[in-house]
Amino acid sequence: MDNRFISMVLVLGLAVSSAGVIAGCAASKKAGADAVKAQPMPSDIDTILSSAPRVMWCAAHPDDESMMGAVLARASLYYGSPLHMLVLTRGEGGECGRPEGCLPDLGTVREGEMKKVAQAYHAELQMERYWNAPLPVESFPPRHEIAKKWLSQGDPAELVAKAIRKFKPDVVLTFEPTHGFTGHPEHQVASRFCTAGIRMAADKDKAIPGLEPFHVTHVYYGLNRLWPFVMLGKADPGPVTEEFDVELGCVGRKPCRDVMADFTKFHRSQKNDMGTVRRIKGWISVLPLRKTDPWKEIYDPYEPAGKPKM
Repeated sequence: MDNRFISMVLVLGLAVSSAGVIAGCAASKKAGADAVKAQPMPSDIDTILSSAPRVMWCAAHPDDESMMGAVLARASLYYGSPLHMLVLTRGEGGECGRPEGCLPDLGTVREGEMKKVAQAYHAELQMERYWNAPLPVESFPPRHEIAKKWLSQGDPAELVAKAIRKFKPDVVLTFEPTHGFTGHPEHQVASRFCTAGIRMAADKDKAIPGLEPFHVTHVYYGLNRLWPFVMLGKADPGPVTEEFDVELGCVGRKPCRDVMADFTKFHRSQKNDMGTVRRIKGWISVLPLRKTDPWKEIYDPYEPAGKPKM
């Protein structure tokens, strides 16, 4: 996650509150839900998860799971699905929010935090060391330049394909490939390499020693369609094919949304961003999703892109 996204959430929240559109937590939650659910959509994902399929989460950074954590918690903690988290960077380009500092370095600290998160989700964790663009946001290179830099460290698509052939997920979840939930170019690159890896994993002509081809059945993009972002043109584009109810139970009677929020506390170095996630959780009642066919909907990681607009 990036602090530009968090800052925008705070600014939008204040602006909306001062306009009287949101009157308290309950009203803000209803306003957000009404905007997202203007035309209610049936949710396929929970029916799929109810059969306890093998689930993979594919993302760029430790803490990215917080944005789709309700679905991950429903899968692993409620239904008992095996869960594999593939995180492509250690997030060393971010900031340290721990009062005691982040020694020996931020990447090591964030890797340790992510291990605790994976344990909480009952997930197996695969953390890679692809380059993470350092703050400030304004210095981030375009998406395709990041893709080329990652390729120089080893083909991420082949790495994803290898992980898929080993774990054999029935369901893969990642971010939307053109905006990436927050506009972060690494979210977009990770999504594109993820779906490229899905295709490669199924390719009978692609040899990966000791691993047989495997075809992923269900692939979903998680979308940021919070109504303030939609209004300002900062949201992920549609279409939305279904909506996951984040208020479904995960642990006892605790909603999956609240479980996700609790798990953000493990990301202590990211206390500013994660603290804001916890504060705004009441705005969110559904997570919009787009089910995709990565053999028909293809996004090239190396497609030229302009400077990030965040």
